[in-house]
Amino acid sequence: MSSEQEVSRMFIRYVQQALKNERINRHKVNLRRIKETPLEEWLIEEIEDPHHLDELKLTDEEIEHLEDFIENERLATAVASLSLPDKMVLYQYYYDELNDVEIGSRSGKTGQGVNYRRQRALNRIRAAYTNM
Repeated sequence: MSSEQEVSRMFIRYVQQALKNERINRHKVNLRRIKETPLEEWLIEEIEDPHHLDELKLTDEEIEHLEDFIENERLATAVASLSLPDKMVLYQYYYDELNDVEIGSRSGKTGQGVNYRRQRALNRIRAAYTNM
């Protein structure tokens, strides 16, 4: 496996794990808030309005500082060098699990443009990571 592929895979694993941990932490906070609600009422409310799902997503400000969620300092520094649109595309692709066309429709870009931005962002991370 080439070092470029290894860096890409490391980045993906770190970001996915960091975001997964953040999602779990936010879910635990929500569970503490609803501890005293009887289970049946909570389930009915959850089915009617799954409001907590929005709380598990990062805000634009949090995405702007995506590197804060990455434990590996070299990788965090590499991610910090990205622009906000690059971080948004990576977040939507790897965390929200949207494809390029879906991301493009939300941002007014083409799927090909989103794919190009994502690949360019990964290449920048790879270059910054290997040059440290």
